[in-house]
Amino acid sequence: MISKEAQEAMQQWLVQATPPEQQWDRRWIGRYRELTSQDSFWWLSWAGPFTEEEQQQWDRLFHPPLDEITKEQLGPLLKQSREREVEAALAEQREPHFHYPAIEFDDVRHRIVGLTQLDTEIEQREPNAIVRRLYHGMIENDVNYLRIIEAAYEEDTERYWMFNRRMYDQPTPDEMAHAFSWVRRLLQQGFEHSETAEASQQLLSFIQEQLHLSLDLSVGKNDPPVAIELNPVEKPRSISLEAARQFYRTVLCEGGYEGWQVNIDTAGGVTRVEWSLRQLILAEGSFTVEKIRHLLAHELAGHVARSFAGEHSPIGLLGIGTRGYESIEEGLAIYHERRVDALHGRVFDDSGAISGTLATGLASGVVTPPLTFSSLCKFFELFIFLYRRLLRPWQDEERDRESTRRLAIGRCLRTFRGVPDLKRAGICYLQDVTYLRGLLQVVRLAVEDTTALEQLTVGMVAYELLPTLQPLKLLPPPQPLRELAYDPDLDNYILSFEVSEGGDAKPA
Repeated sequence: MISKEAQEAMQQWLVQATPPEQQWDRRWIGRYRELTSQDSFWWLSWAGPFTEEEQQQWDRLFHPPLDEITKEQLGPLLKQSREREVEAALAEQREPHFHYPAIEFDDVRHRIVGLTQLDTEIEQREPNAIVRRLYHGMIENDVNYLRIIEAAYEEDTERYWMFNRRMYDQPTPDEMAHAFSWVRRLLQQGFEHSETAEASQQLLSFIQEQLHLSLDLSVGKNDPPVAIELNPVEKPRSISLEAARQFYRTVLCEGGYEGWQVNIDTAGGVTRVEWSLRQLILAEGSFTVEKIRHLLAHELAGHVARSFAGEHSPIGLLGIGTRGYESIEEGLAIYHERRVDALHGRVFDDSGAISGTLATGLASGVVTPPLTFSSLCKFFELFIFLYRRLLRPWQDEERDRESTRRLAIGRCLRTFRGVPDLKRAGICYLQDVTYLRGLLQVVRLAVEDTTALEQLTVGMVAYELLPTLQPLKLLPPPQPLRELAYDPDLDNYILSFEVSEGGDAKPA
């Protein structure tokens, strides 16, 4: 599916790319990559209190450093203890208690010391001011993140929150206003239909009584709808996890992205890219064709492509990131997801970006009283249920309630990842603020500074640092993965990786 022309263009670009031995940061990049090559999401995998048998299994298997086989054995222990604790806490109307036994504390400390020493050496011995600036900012970022993990292990809530805010700003009031304008439009649509009026009233009552907010539902009624009804005749087509892995492996190989691997998270984590490890990590479960397409546009054509380009630039650090790159990174990925949906005649689902801002803003108390895990879970049960009933009204309502509860719990787990004491309101994991913030920035750039979008493909760099990188005269790389994401025959290609016995794609 990746054309011969696209493959040749990538090969020609790689010939012109800077070889590792000529990179400006060649003395530092190997050491830096080693110090930042960890699966931090694995470390921050939530666990509930272990049973005696689970603890014995954990103690028998957990001997760092861990290989992938051992992680696969430990993952189910984390998942089952977490699910048991969440259900018990919600039933007993209390906050869950999590711990993070996967954190390899000595390794975390080793990396903090190593990165601090590396920063000092670069400041003293690196003659290039651009290299010094980029490394200092990113190392400071990395140390802050490791301090978050350290605080989670030590159950130090104050330090956790301090370093969290050093890495990510809380949502702004304007960002929260943007998110709530989306919620207002959702409520307006809900009240227009008798079958969703009750769900709309329940959500509106929660907003008024628990959040002390007043939404004027007479405003913006002519705005585009936020939930678009899909064709109930068309059943979502799906492929297995292994088929999805094979698809991504194939397109990475054919696209010329050497050195990248595709692995599976057995601990109940999310699909993500770990650029220091050069890994795409897939969450467990089956994958619809639509989801495969979105992940191709977001994770591969977005994150992997920018990381690969930066790794072959004059400064290898651009393959891992620069300080403040997270928002623009996510914004670009979502922007291309939107374009892919438009090509397929679909309206992009903004609910993920909106949910991230709502969750972090409500949990940290930006414009409302801060919500705890249990109260935020209640909000998202109401919010997601209304959205799903508007999106797919023909689906079974009881089944929707069950899936809504799982989705709400999943959102809250993301929002409170690593928080030592969930009884303390106002403290959360702020990373999910980056999605809407970045998308709004990229949408502005697409109107005001269109050349910047192409310039940002040269690596994982913050928009604010583009003037700093001008002396490098970086060459934007070919985009075979993006071209593939836009290909009108992509769905059939995806389905070719797994068919049923009758030769048809499996329904979801």
